[in-house]
Amino acid sequence: MRNSIWIAVVVAVLLGLLGSVYVVREDQTAMVLNLGKVVRSDIKPGLHFKLPVVETVRVFDRRFQVLDTAPARYFTAEQKDVSVDFFAIGYISNVGDYFRATGGDPRIANARLAPIITDSLRNQINSRTLQQLVSGDRSESV
Repeated sequence: MRNSIWIAVVVAVLLGLLGSVYVVREDQTAMVLNLGKVVRSDIKPGLHFKLPVVETVRVFDRRFQVLDTAPARYFTAEQKDVSVDFFAIGYISNVGDYFRATGGDPRIANARLAPIITDSLRNQINSRTLQQLVSGDRSESV
């Protein structure tokens, strides 16, 4: 009887320790949520501890992410039709802000970024002639 109580206590302590340890890999960053509120963000790689039941950990990729889009048709300043394919490369610089804005979902981030980039690209293409678009001398007007 006495041994079974000690075994139960040891098992409970081990489960508590296992639930309080988490690892952040070198290519990741993490944040800790305490009952849904951000308490620590931009956690560096390594072995870390948290409260087992109250706190949860969200891990995010620190590497560059690519936003790829399908080709779209735009009109130049002289009303010539061009098909443009683009991609954008970025990374999460502030995990707390990223989580508050998107809930940690990369699809939401891509859905918010794509129209901003597309509108900016459309404005740049609409203000240039076809010759200006295909020439290598675009740096002076940017």
